Amino acid sequence: MNKHAWKLVGPWYRWAHPGVPSAGRVSRPVFQKYDGPGMVAEFLKEPQRSLKFTDDDRVHEVRPMPPMSPATYNGKPRRLSDLGYFPTSTRKLFLDTHKRFYLVVCELHCDITGFPPVNRAQVCSAGFVVRRRIVRNLTQKAIAEGEPILRRLSAFAVTQSIGPKQAFALEELKVERSRVARWANKYGIAVRVQGWRQLGQGIGQWTDVSETPAGNITEQTFPLYPLIPDPRDARHSGKGRTIYFGVVPTGSSDTDEFGKARFDDATQYEIRCFVRRFKHEPPTPGCCGETVWSLPTEVYQLAPHFDLAGTNNRPVSMQLPDLSALEAQAAALPPNQLAPFRMVSPPSSNLEVTADEDGNITDHGTSSQICSFAIPLITIVATFVLKLFLPVVMLLFGLFFMLKLKFCIPPSIQLSAGLAADLNAALNVGLDVSVDASVDVGTTLGNNLNNRLKVDLGNEMVSGLRNGVPDRPGGLGPRAIAEMADSVYESGQEQNAPSLTAKLEYEERVEAEVFA
Repeated sequence: MNKHAWKLVGPWYRWAHPGVPSAGRVSRPVFQKYDGPGMVAEFLKEPQRSLKFTDDDRVHEVRPMPPMSPATYNGKPRRLSDLGYFPTSTRKLFLDTHKRFYLVVCELHCDITGFPPVNRAQVCSAGFVVRRRIVRNLTQKAIAEGEPILRRLSAFAVTQSIGPKQAFALEELKVERSRVARWANKYGIAVRVQGWRQLGQGIGQWTDVSETPAGNITEQTFPLYPLIPDPRDARHSGKGRTIYFGVVPTGSSDTDEFGKARFDDATQYEIRCFVRRFKHEPPTPGCCGETVWSLPTEVYQLAPHFDLAGTNNRPVSMQLPDLSALEAQAAALPPNQLAPFRMVSPPSSNLEVTADEDGNITDHGTSSQICSFAIPLITIVATFVLKLFLPVVMLLFGLFFMLKLKFCIPPSIQLSAGLAADLNAALNVGLDVSVDASVDVGTTLGNNLNNRLKVDLGNEMVSGLRNGVPDRPGGLGPRAIAEMADSVYESGQEQNAPSLTAKLEYEERVEAEVFA
């Protein structure tokens, strides 16, 4: 068995110089971003294909705007109180609910000349751990003195990671790091690395752990899976490589003994990957020996649930009730079938009062009460209250910027369900159209189409299409109706609806550089 030292690094296509051993030796596992839960199938097909990380994928912080000339901000005169939203060097990972998913990817090599890959058959097991680092002995005085020092170092890290060129020399980086070290030594500040230790079902705690434990790993681990390339694909990025990948957890139901969630959006985390050799030769299944650790990944934080960039990745539609349809249903059904949602109020808790003729309160809702409501009624009232109080809250608290978070689009023009059914029966074609033909989209095209649908389609179809009306010059025959319906559907439905893939940018494929 090969007894050479192993090195667990980042995948070759993410090295500073793809495929060059000197670059690979100093690399670390990387995150790869995807827009759907089918990421594993995408990765297995082509490991390099993943979404680009952009400025939105950085944790931002609010701080005063720097001095500028001319003194403007967002097209308006600058004020001393103006705040800006600035990116930091910390990676931000969005949540599953934001329609973003992540893999951590690493590659295993023999640490000898040529940096060859390790034979996968020599690996007993593979996995990774999620850790956090906490700062001890931090005081207000230390924060006041150290904050500007840490900001300079953070600015350097952002420039190096997302800038087109290096903005500082290596010597300047050493100077900034030495300043941080002197500050930490002055106040006795220490950083502890912690891992999550499971105590029971859904219960655990963060405890201090060793950076690279050689024996049993006491913290919770997650599996790494081998990438086995398709042998029929000669250009597969995993061909001839020993690459492992794992699904990054961005949420968990686990809590500590006090009910605090394991993961939150205020803590910084990192991941370390590991592989174990077989203990004996020939390999004995399940008998693992030496553990080889990677460098930690870049530090990351989880996005808040209501992160604007994250929630924008997955628009959610809620259909409001149709008042006309509700009125018709209410007239046709008995009352006891229209209110399935019950609210039971215990005594003195029904929040209702009664008053006499002089306006004096005679009863504070002391009796218990059971009321039933129709769900559409609750929705209508909630929507009305939202629209009623939205401008009041904006004005009262000066939250006018939140109006930018409201976006309305005109509805698309579509045929009503009944009209579409008549059209399908008359033409014997499968047109997939729905909703309302008389919707006004507020455009000339929309008005013209509305008029044509109401007049031409209504008159011709009802009176003649059931008996088959051929296309004729100047008329609106079956073929013209079908083409028009398609154009209405495409122009209204597709252009008005927000695109879920409009902002997706993928990493470019790279090829291994020629070894020097």
